[in-house]
Order: sequence, then C-alpha cells, then structure tokens
Amino acid sequence: MTGSTNHLSSESGAHRCPPVSSMGPLGRLIPHAARPDRWCWALDLGFHPRSAPHRRVRLTPAAGLLTRGQTIGVRQAVALGAAGAHADLAHAFSELDSWVPFPDADVFARLGWAARHLDGADDDTRRGLVVGALRTIDDALLPTSWRRPLAIAAAGEAVSATEQAWLRSACDAAYRRLTRFETGWPQPPADRQAWWDYAAARACTALCDGDWVPAARAVTDLYGLTHPDPHRAAEWLTAIAEYTTAQGP
Repeated sequence: MTGSTNHLSSESGAHRCPPVSSMGPLGRLIPHAARPDRWCWALDLGFHPRSAPHRRVRLTPAAGLLTRGQTIGVRQAVALGAAGAHADLAHAFSELDSWVPFPDADVFARLGWAARHLDGADDDTRRGLVVGALRTIDDALLPTSWRRPLAIAAAGEAVSATEQAWLRSACDAAYRRLTRFETGWPQPPADRQAWWDYAAARACTALCDGDWVPAARAVTDLYGLTHPDPHRAAEWLTAIAEYTTAQGP
C-alpha cells in the first residue's frame, strides 16, 4: 500500500480517489486477480472502485493471500481506512480474521479509520485501548487459572520478578507445545490448552512490558479462542474502533 489511498474532506464531504495505476506484473500473470490498488474506501461511501467512486460495493475478506473478485485482504482493508496513518494496533486487532470468518470487510476499514486518532497518542491511551478490549471478554469464558493473572495485568498492578519469570516460562512452554510438529502450528483444537496458555501469558507479559501491539495480538487471540460468531466479533471490533475514535481530537 503506497501513499494516501483515501481523500476525505471533513468540511465539504467531498471524496476524491487517487487514479488507478497501470496493471502490474501480478495482473498480467493472473488476469482475473484483483489489483491491490483497485479499491478505495471512505467513511460515508464504504468500499468502491477507484474508477467509480459512487458505486458502493461489499467486499469480503480474502481467504488467502491472493484476492480476486470482490474480496480484499484484511491488512489492505485496514490500510485503506487508515489512509496513510500509522495503524499498528488496528492491524493487530484485525488478526481476529484468522479466528472468525467475517462476511464483510468494512469493519476492518473502519478500524483503520479509527486508528488515525491514535497518531501521536501517549502510552496511557494505547494501553487503555488494549485493556479495554481485554475487559470486554467475558471472564466466564476464560480459563479459571488465567483469570487472576489477566486481571492483575489489566489493572497495571506490580508483578514480582518471580511472577514475571513464571509468565515467561508458561509462554515458552506453550509455544513449544504448539510448534512441536514439523508441519508447523496445529489448528486450535489440536491443543486448546496450549493456545489458551500462549495467548494469556503473552497478554500478561506484553501488558507488563508496555508492548501494546503484541498485547493487542494476544488479546485478540484470547477473544478468538472464545469462539465468537461473526456478528459478535464484528461488534467487538466496532467497540474498539469507537473507543479509539473517542480518544482523538
């Protein structure tokens, strides 16, 4: 994604799409593949072809790396919404797509749009976003053994060196269990407890270390492990976007 792909005037409401670039090597090799720069997004227009700004389309997240037809990569959808703004936290939360089959990519573009309000945000604001996302997860859906450590991490309470060592050890042990096969990471049902341990320990250590992007990824995995349906998952991302927007000017 290059440059600003979304031009929206908040005063006039006018929207101008940048020109569509010439077809690159991918388009010549795979004629039916959608060019990465084919689409544009604006808050009031949604997704639309750059060649036809007023023709709104519904795009679904691409199942793989190759997009075709009316599909779009999740990272591209976030980037279109962010319009060149730094969107690291939005990209982290968008990884919920690996757990839930979303029927509409618009929620990811809106997440990217909201991320513009985090440009220049301080640590307290970024931490508040991640902690807020964690606290929306129903405690009853989390493993009993991880509820207290997660609550302590969310509250920002001091963690002793011994507890920190235990968290890192639990994270490493879970990672080894998940990567024990030469073929790579097993699917979540293969070792569900290992997934819980890995996500929860990562969330706790990242929050303690002040690493907000890894913490957001871990919290996203925790929420994904609760098996939300697509509607609830979209509501979760929308709530994150709304909180983010509220932090801006």
